[in-house]
Amino acid sequence: NGPESLTRLITGDYIVGCNTIKVRSRDEISPGQLQEIHEAVRGLTGLTIVNQGPRFVTIENFVEPTRFPIDGLLRRLHYLTSRMEKLALGVLAGEAVGRIEEVARMEIEVDRLYWLVVRQLLLAASNRSVAAKIGVTEPRHLLGDRLTAATLENVGDLWEEMAAEIGPAMRSGRAPSKDLVKTVGALKMRLEKIIELTMTSFFASDLKKANEALDLQMTFVRDLRELGLPPARGPASSPKASSNLLGIILRPLEHVSKYYGTIAQVTINRVLESPLRPRPATSEPSSAPGTSAD
Repeated sequence: NGPESLTRLITGDYIVGCNTIKVRSRDEISPGQLQEIHEAVRGLTGLTIVNQGPRFVTIENFVEPTRFPIDGLLRRLHYLTSRMEKLALGVLAGEAVGRIEEVARMEIEVDRLYWLVVRQLLLAASNRSVAAKIGVTEPRHLLGDRLTAATLENVGDLWEEMAAEIGPAMRSGRAPSKDLVKTVGALKMRLEKIIELTMTSFFASDLKKANEALDLQMTFVRDLRELGLPPARGPASSPKASSNLLGIILRPLEHVSKYYGTIAQVTINRVLESPLRPRPATSEPSSAPGTSAD
């Protein structure tokens, strides 16, 4: 009945591993509902509508789960969100790296990848054979991988929201001031260092780089908050438009850096955890035939 209820149900069936999804209605499916179904299918990797009638739609999943290792999907998520960062901040830092409008398109791909990662992880949790084939050799990593995927998806959302605000401001015709370009360029460089250290440490299980990323992230957040303080009274050193643009990016940058701090914490936990050991076999006591050991 809700505006996105069909999308949520189709997505839910997809991520829990359903290969056939049937949408049925007592009455004829409305054009609006049919459009929602088509948009939901387009947003999920591997789904195709294979049959359709006035009161039903049948959707099939044609993706073989073993074709998508978790490591590769997470690396792709990392690449996309990093590219979104370069596009969103690049226009303010004086770097012509592409069209800022590309960020919205890339965010759609990030969402599609995220749902595929969740589906893969849930399949791995219930099927050891699938888990081994997609590179999940440590069951305790399933939760950390899902948290990392969700974190990167949130990062993608923030870049998309920032780009949506920066775009109209840049199209107004007023170029960013030199001070703004310099400030954003410095922030961009520092954030990219945090991102590089965090994700390198995550994929390589590098404790030293994860700690270094957290140290840089804490300093970065402190400096962002100082930049956000009201300026001291005196002659204006930059146009009001430049000040507004800086204000647009400060809070999202803080949130993004904290998200990468979360991934660095996941890495540290993984490095420090002890490997799982098989439980020792227990012998059944001969004097009590009616009891059993779990």
